[in-house]
Amino acid sequence: MKNYVLAWLFLFVLFPNWVVAEEQLRAQTSWDGGAIKYPQGLAEITSVKLRIEENQMTKFHCHPVPTLGYILQGDLAVETKNGNKIILKEGESLVEVMRTIHRGRAVNGPVEVIVFYAGSTSMPNTVYPENDLDGKYCNF
Repeated sequence: MKNYVLAWLFLFVLFPNWVVAEEQLRAQTSWDGGAIKYPQGLAEITSVKLRIEENQMTKFHCHPVPTLGYILQGDLAVETKNGNKIILKEGESLVEVMRTIHRGRAVNGPVEVIVFYAGSTSMPNTVYPENDLDGKYCNF
């Protein structure tokens, strides 16, 4: 193991340009200007790959935890229940709205999205309004 690590360190010294870090996004608010708040409890990071077929739409839902989406393929139209809209293209990322009911639709072909949740073990990452009638997770 030691030799393996030393070999990689040696390669990074000889070829420092092999590793390139390209920041994709840095944000203090969600795409609609909303605040980002981390949940209480034991931290849990989750990533999910979603595929939405052309002209298909997700159900209205909300995220009570900070959520970042990165578009691998296609164009995704996102709209909140109160009418705010954004279109994301391949290679773009955004901080999703928190506690705000929204949905996404694939336009101009299928969409693949990687979604990262900065949640906790005591809170769901995604909630459907019909499962949150008391408004614990979603603002109505």
